[in-house]
Amino acid sequence: NSVLRSVKQILPATPKHWVGDGFNVHPVFANKAFTEEVSPFLMFDYAPPKHFPALKEGQEPRGVGQHPHRGFETVTIAFKGEVE
Repeated sequence: NSVLRSVKQILPATPKHWVGDGFNVHPVFANKAFTEEVSPFLMFDYAPPKHFPALKEGQEPRGVGQHPHRGFETVTIAFKGEVE
């Protein structure tokens, strides 16, 4: 059985914010991420494709490092390209 549902709300595009030392993301759920409407354990950000140049000798890879969400299970979905 299928159930028809109506759209409750269309969320506006969100401004990007810096994550770690290498990229910007856009929160998908806008300001709903930490409300009763969306689980506080669900964080869903969109990061547009980004090319990082090859590392030079002795250079550390870019990343997020330790942050408040450490310890949570994370899943990365790459629709195109790859994640290393």
